[in-house]
Amino acid sequence: MMLKNLILLVVIVAVAAFAYPLVGEGTTSSCDALERVTVRVVSARDKDDRGSSLLLGNLLQGLSRGQFAAVAAKDRYPSLPPAVACTVLYWQAVVDTDDFAKDIGKVQ
Repeated sequence: MMLKNLILLVVIVAVAAFAYPLVGEGTTSSCDALERVTVRVVSARDKDDRGSSLLLGNLLQGLSRGQFAAVAAKDRYPSLPPAVACTVLYWQAVVDTDDFAKDIGKVQ
């Protein structure tokens, strides 16, 4: 009975970890959700011209619909499917914004 409860808890946590980015960002893919959170992180860090970076980021994100994030996630985690890799990166962006922003800076 205890093992059954543990397995049920793991399943619930996994579903929540994958579902929250979709619901929280209002998207249909985890890679699209990753792009949205990345746009927010970059625009929050751009102290010189916050409005322009947000506008440009939203424009690019609207055109790509997660394709840029899928490629970046696949480069970062080649052994994971893009949806799983995007979910991992999404949670890194949400939980540790400073470290995620530094990683973005290395890519640019």
